[in-house]
Amino acid sequence: MSRRQAAACLLLIGTLGLCQCSAPQVVKPLTPMEHALQLREQGRLAEAELAFKALTDRGEPRAVLELAETQILRGHHADALALLKPRLAADINDADAAGLLARAYDGLGRIDEAVATYARRLTLKPDDVTAAVRMADLLLARGDPDHASRVAYAGLKLHPDEPRLLVVAARAMLARGRLPTALELAQRVTELAPRNADAWLVLGQVRALAGDLAEAEAALKVALEIVPDGRDAQSELASVWLEQGATDKALKLLQRMVTELPTDASLWNQLAAAKHKAGNLEGAIAALDTAIGLQPRRPVLFRNLAEVALDAGWPDRAVQAAAQARALVQARVQDAVAMPELDALQLRALIVSVMAQRLCRRDRSSASLEQELLTAAQKSAIKTTPAELTAAANTVDDAVRAAVSRCHTAPTPPAGPGQP
Repeated sequence: MSRRQAAACLLLIGTLGLCQCSAPQVVKPLTPMEHALQLREQGRLAEAELAFKALTDRGEPRAVLELAETQILRGHHADALALLKPRLAADINDADAAGLLARAYDGLGRIDEAVATYARRLTLKPDDVTAAVRMADLLLARGDPDHASRVAYAGLKLHPDEPRLLVVAARAMLARGRLPTALELAQRVTELAPRNADAWLVLGQVRALAGDLAEAEAALKVALEIVPDGRDAQSELASVWLEQGATDKALKLLQRMVTELPTDASLWNQLAAAKHKAGNLEGAIAALDTAIGLQPRRPVLFRNLAEVALDAGWPDRAVQAAAQARALVQARVQDAVAMPELDALQLRALIVSVMAQRLCRRDRSSASLEQELLTAAQKSAIKTTPAELTAAANTVDDAVRAAVSRCHTAPTPPAGPGQP
């Protein structure tokens, strides 16, 4: 800038303040690490991964962790695992590696290893809210609400007003049957973070379990105002409507949901329950067939199919479905179905099948019926006594009538993916 320009500039500053007298600033070039981070922030993940790989090869200390983070963001969890596992093995106190490795295991569906590694991360960095929430979520999915609640409450000691921790603590209390505590926690979150859809969802679930259906519906509608396509809130609302007797509304909602999420077996199972309640037994069987086709190793689906088949007058299919459920439980497939419940269900189905066949043959004699039933139970590996048979037989009148009504109408039940 010349002297004349400088003088003119000073004059302008004194009068109008319109001129910048300092020399132009020189923009400092980005370092290779800064450039790679910028690529990732811009969403250019493939380019960022290549840049971090180059830095890793050059021995840049941070590059391995940033590369693993980028691979996880790209969904390349196995690659991240291969990078991180030896690093954490070499230094078990590497909190950053533990956190990333837990996410890699999580992304691969290796739940037990993910839980253990999240626990390691929290030992090293107890104030990591995200790790605590995710670990508690996984524990709940694994059916361990006691452990989940311990993780959540440990986090709440450090962050007493953290909405995510309060929500997962409420969910854990709900799973443990501690409804008053779950209600208190959920209400607290709705006060602290009134736009937290998860809090309103949990509040709705608690209200529904307590039998406060109108309040449950109101809470779930708030959740859906915040997140209109919330899958769990819609599913819970459909359940509430079924409990209220608004079956048509529930069916309409569930039918739309399975159209939007056709691979969600749980939704098909819920749709089957709604159709069953509406008296559409064939539709319920078809929905369960779809669910079983999607998740063929869930005992609860076969149990539900057996129950519906009995009501629909297909005892033989009920026997087969109950047997499949028992086989899956015996193979120790995790599901909330107890073997005694399945034994009782299959025994009922056997009784209906044998009695309906006799009545269809117009054989109304009681001669050898008890022995025939005992033999059928024995062949199915169900332990029972004559007294237990009599007690079970007294509960199946409606199912027998439904089966007999089909004697001369349709020889076989509708088949589908659920047919064992």
